Amino acid sequence: MCIAVVQDGSNRVGPDVSAETAGRRGSGSMTFSYEREMLEPAVRWLRSQGLLVKKEFPTPWGICDLVGCSLNKNKVKKRLALRQMRPIGSLLRVHLLSLVPDQIDGASVTAEDLHRAFAGYLDKDRIAQELTRLVKGRFVEITDSGAFYKVNGWMPLHKRLVAVELKLSRVDDALHQAINNLGFADESYVAMPTLIAKRVAGSKAAARFRGKGIGLLGVDRRSCKVVLKAVTHKAGDDAVVQEHAIERFWLAHLRDNGA
Repeated sequence: MCIAVVQDGSNRVGPDVSAETAGRRGSGSMTFSYEREMLEPAVRWLRSQGLLVKKEFPTPWGICDLVGCSLNKNKVKKRLALRQMRPIGSLLRVHLLSLVPDQIDGASVTAEDLHRAFAGYLDKDRIAQELTRLVKGRFVEITDSGAFYKVNGWMPLHKRLVAVELKLSRVDDALHQAINNLGFADESYVAMPTLIAKRVAGSKAAARFRGKGIGLLGVDRRSCKVVLKAVTHKAGDDAVVQEHAIERFWLAHLRDNGA
């Protein structure tokens, strides 16, 4: 169901994990035959924490099975007060907006400045088009001299952003994907059948999960529980990717709250 993007040549947890899983589907060691069967218990786990949930979530490096997001109510009120109802838009537009100084800083930037920042892969016409969209969305305003500043006060908009990768047995693949998901998520989990998850948590692989701050969920037909708790991270250099991910929950929030 997921796409592995990184290969580091590390050893797997051990041949017994996948071999037993494949050979004993009818026993207690194998609750699921397909990864998609773990989807709904994992969705319920995310929703039980007040998170909006999206499935098969596209990222710059592949597809994440599940992403849950909760928005900061006070920040939402600030954005609504500014009448910024539309999503910001594409990853490019979010990136461009991140380069525009905030109104409260008393600074601004010209279109020429922005063109230099994107020199080599974005022409002036495209920058002008994207700035026009940002102005229409009320995210950016224009000074008397024709420069631009950002109308903000609410970024970042979210409280939590949680990624979950589903895997029956391929521990290395799942761990690599979960590490990649830290590029946008505050918390990243791998979800596996409960007995497999407990076996991983008791193996040498657990140190690798803890070392990267990756959490582990145990899933059965009726429940999904934390086996190893994820460490909360900050987006850092990937803040633009995170902001773009959060924007994909904005319209869902407005719809669910009748805005």
